[in-house]
Amino acid sequence: MTMPPPMPSTPERNPAANPMPTRARVRRDTAGIVSPVDGSLARLVAPLRAQPRRGAVLCDIDGTLAPIVPVPEDARVLPEALAALELLASRYALVGCVTGRPAAEARTLIPVEAIAISGNHGLEVWRDGAVHLAPQAEKYLPAIHEALQVVRNDGLLPELGCHVEDKGITFTIHYRNSPRADHARRYLETQIVPKLERAGLAYNFGRMVLEVRPPVAVDKGAAVVRLKGRKRIDHLLFVGDDRSDLDAFREATIRIAVNSAEVPRQLIQAADAVVDGPPAVVALLEHLADVG
Repeated sequence: MTMPPPMPSTPERNPAANPMPTRARVRRDTAGIVSPVDGSLARLVAPLRAQPRRGAVLCDIDGTLAPIVPVPEDARVLPEALAALELLASRYALVGCVTGRPAAEARTLIPVEAIAISGNHGLEVWRDGAVHLAPQAEKYLPAIHEALQVVRNDGLLPELGCHVEDKGITFTIHYRNSPRADHARRYLETQIVPKLERAGLAYNFGRMVLEVRPPVAVDKGAAVVRLKGRKRIDHLLFVGDDRSDLDAFREATIRIAVNSAEVPRQLIQAADAVVDGPPAVVALLEHLADVG
């Protein structure tokens, strides 16, 4: 494994889109593509593996535990990933998933109660069998719903191959299936983003998506802090594949990026190691679970 040199390469046009500053360190010696767990990666995670009761393992879901699919509703977490996470949850102080999906959807994909869930990029947490919304976000529900309706009434979005996904406190416009993705993105930038700005909402572009959310200082990094609570965590590993995972990297001691044709360059630069797709993530989780 070679070591590769945090979220957007340039600031988003709406400052509220990144309400908490990204402070992940750029590692010039980041490990290169690992398949599945070679000696360099094993050495990187050895301190975490040696003290599981003071360790945390947190992952994104889509593109990390579940392969990216054209329709988000069709995504499935790899069965081997679920088995590894369940075993990890019995050994580590904290095991969880931090995702852009709604927390209820994430719990359906990860149906193991011992695995903590934070959804909607930290705006939701699954606790005691129910979704709990970040208090500071609640007042923006009417504005989110109004903006969602405006977007759904835009007749050109379906023609451009865009799909609008309602996530409750957030919504996402997908353009992965557009026959002209570059044209779809330009339309979103020039026609949709100004409407979001006028509504006072935050937004950012991810992997073939435009994500819209309340302008509050909550992100995946804040979600990691919330999941940790008062637990004593000496080593925290986070695995992710997208721009928003840079915020989670800010709170991690071991940062693992999942490689793909669409992975943001900044995520690779901020990572301590890069693994080649969800199957390699499973191999890493299985290695962490083998504490004997």
